[in-house]
Amino acid sequence: MRGEPLASAIVAAGTLAIARSPKFHRPRGPACFRSACDGCLARVNGSPNIMTCMTPARGGEVVESQNTLGPRNMDLLRLTDWFFPEGFNHHELFAGVVGVQKVMQIFARRIAGLGKLPNEHKAPRPAKRVEVDVLVVGGGPSGLAIASRLAEAGRDVWIADDGVSFGGSASALPGRTFKAVLSRFEAIRDRVQLHLGSTILGTFGDDLLLVTPQETLVIHARDVILATGAHDGVLAFEGNDLPGVMSARAACVMLRWGAVPGSRVIVVVPEGGGPFGEAYARALEGVDTVDVRVVKGEPTKASGTNRVKSVTLATGATHTGDAVLIDAPRAPSYELGEQLGAKIVHEPHGFVIKAENGRIRDGVWATGEVTNVPLSLAAIEADSDKVFAAMNA
Repeated sequence: MRGEPLASAIVAAGTLAIARSPKFHRPRGPACFRSACDGCLARVNGSPNIMTCMTPARGGEVVESQNTLGPRNMDLLRLTDWFFPEGFNHHELFAGVVGVQKVMQIFARRIAGLGKLPNEHKAPRPAKRVEVDVLVVGGGPSGLAIASRLAEAGRDVWIADDGVSFGGSASALPGRTFKAVLSRFEAIRDRVQLHLGSTILGTFGDDLLLVTPQETLVIHARDVILATGAHDGVLAFEGNDLPGVMSARAACVMLRWGAVPGSRVIVVVPEGGGPFGEAYARALEGVDTVDVRVVKGEPTKASGTNRVKSVTLATGATHTGDAVLIDAPRAPSYELGEQLGAKIVHEPHGFVIKAENGRIRDGVWATGEVTNVPLSLAAIEADSDKVFAAMNA
């Protein structure tokens, strides 16, 4: 489907193992759908290392696996995994052996590459400096809520979001959870400059560097509002990098486009997790071709070879399935806020921006999950109202 992430289209076509790990060439599949893992890296139209989860399908793309020796599903370089099942440090392999050490270093660097150079040289990107009234970083429910209020009040609003479409968690959660936020934004969308597939690379004094698919912008904004949301929770357990093991939110993103990662899906909800796993299961109730089971607890092991086959919990119970969705507690995406001078406090689930009424400093604000606001319609709308009032005090 045009517009959907390429990774979603690839999974829907029956391919889950898109990439290979650089060192041992173990199979990798999409795990986060937010460009935070290497499971969907591929060569697209001759360009290497493309995050296919963040690249919209336009039709006619040539997508190739990279960093493999032989077919994608039979990568011969994975033989190193059989000889060194516990891993090895290639920097020390044959260390001190005259002549052999240098050859091994050259070989190790070549097999650990992430693709060949692009087919074509790309021209330098245009860049310019722009003055903006309000820049909202993040097009999820919190970003849309505050952007709608500001646009309704006559402010000139820009939104920068790295997704292929706006909405974030509001669009990922099946059902009508955030319909009010999405409807309100649709009513003022033509008054907002929405930049999708765009990333804030950093801050330089009071300026922000924004890279869009078309150009690079140095932005000076009267007000900057961080609505960067939260990172998916990641749990450390054996086999957590097998294809088919992914965050429940990532699976919800794919479901929006009609793709499911398997026919027997195990949703694991640790303590404090949610709400994506339960929402995913409800959305697939009654679908004969997909069996979804929700289990509570902490995973200790995922088993499989080229894709996951089962997951074992700390209780000792083992559940079989060809996809395992982890709905762990999410960690606020605080990094840009820290660059902008926000006060950061560590809490059990991650670092949180502490901002009274959303104010970080003059002209810099934060709202939503990044400030530990729960992912619910009522909480997000209340926080948006509070920040809006503070900005107009």
